[in-house]
Amino acid sequence: MADLTGAVIEVQSKAEKDYYTSAQKRYMSENTFTVSSDLRALDRLIFFETIMFRWQSWLGSGKDYEGFLSPGMEEQIRKSMKETAPIIAQIQNDLGLTKSQRDKDAFESVGAYIVKLQNAAKAHGVRREKQLTKSIDLTKQLFAMVGAYQRSDEHERKKLGFEKPEDIILWIEEYMKPEFDAVDEHFRANVQKFWVGQL
Repeated sequence: MADLTGAVIEVQSKAEKDYYTSAQKRYMSENTFTVSSDLRALDRLIFFETIMFRWQSWLGSGKDYEGFLSPGMEEQIRKSMKETAPIIAQIQNDLGLTKSQRDKDAFESVGAYIVKLQNAAKAHGVRREKQLTKSIDLTKQLFAMVGAYQRSDEHERKKLGFEKPEDIILWIEEYMKPEFDAVDEHFRANVQKFWVGQL
């Protein structure tokens, strides 16, 4: 039987082997471990849990693999279990396997998500403000252009560069719309990309 890092592990009974492999599969299927040090810590955890399983079995049956336990041996096993329990708890906590640690991680994840939402909302607000400013500026330019066109004669319109109404429509299509759209394009390319697919 091998541990998660490939080292060979020997146990003293089929029940211990079943316990070890079951714990290994359960931890790996229910959790995600991203670094090798986590796997080594998990190997230690499963080892200590298997030892605790062994001692509990011995105390429950009143005998170890060699025969009945003496009162002194039972006391030594209880002492060993008391010393090992905090080690197991510490490894579980370090790996985020305890309920309190999972609840804390979940709370922090929710908190981080809310902060992202707030930042995204603020950025959207800034974008809308820029769009409003740009649209007012462009609309005023359009109004001024239309007013100048209406007040001008043919010679003056040539100087303005708008000889016919279609020239103003062309300005809207070729200048006004791209200028307005550029605000949104800049937002998507430089701000929104940081949270696309995350919110």
